[in-house]
Amino acid sequence: MFHPNMQSIVEGFSPSGGPKWRSWNGMLADVWEVTGSAGASGEYVSPHARLFVVLDEEQPGAITLSDRRGTQTTASGRLSYVPPGLRTWSLSAQQTQLRHLDLHVDLGHMAERLGLQSSDERILAPRMMFENARIQTLANLLAEECGTGEHHDLYGEGIATAILVELFAIPPRVEDIRGKLSPRKLKVATQFLAENCFENVRLEDIATLAGLSPSYFSAAFKASTGLTPHQWQMQERVARVRALLSDGKASISEVAAVCGFADQAHLTRVFKRHCGLTPAAWLRLSGA
Repeated sequence: MFHPNMQSIVEGFSPSGGPKWRSWNGMLADVWEVTGSAGASGEYVSPHARLFVVLDEEQPGAITLSDRRGTQTTASGRLSYVPPGLRTWSLSAQQTQLRHLDLHVDLGHMAERLGLQSSDERILAPRMMFENARIQTLANLLAEECGTGEHHDLYGEGIATAILVELFAIPPRVEDIRGKLSPRKLKVATQFLAENCFENVRLEDIATLAGLSPSYFSAAFKASTGLTPHQWQMQERVARVRALLSDGKASISEVAAVCGFADQAHLTRVFKRHCGLTPAAWLRLSGA
């Protein structure tokens, strides 16, 4: 589970509720209710990216966030994007109460999934106190989910991912449009399946390698190959079985053990399903 490591020093701010939080792969959202006295201030820094969203505020515009100490921005937006490692300062011009959401993001995990490079200006440039109606709406939905937790994890993860897509203005990818994997991701997936064709490979593990959710990866893999990941892996395993049987140095039962089958009967069932013949009949027919 992803845990952000934000360091903060605050004076004049006191939590009146929270945090209420949810965490997913590479993301964590938390919601705070805070009371700030006039002149309250804070200093923050984190190795992870963060989106700060003011959800509700008793005195609109009282809270500002800046990337320069002692500087009060004139911007009046309720959103601020803080890239990794950037130190920021908050200031309350007057006494107020507010509820805010922080979406912490491990860009090392999420950048590839979103199709971003580590040098991309979209994830490196800070954006202080801006407005975006779509993000604001999504942030309210995410905050509600943090409070209730009444949906499947995919619900909150989907909202958080949608916020990042809007925040970084990410266009549709070619594989998203066609419903297929990119050539690079397909190569990574098939190579991993081939190298581990004798093992029980978890869908979650190979989807993580491709930087996609398991459900999306499975559908995109089948659209690209005509087979599910498991079917492709078993096809590769049967091909290895045929090669070992043709070599003639091992019995059918020995090949079954080497290739990860429970026993010879298990190998026979799978082999016949893929080749239409039992291993013994295939050997006789091939003359091996």
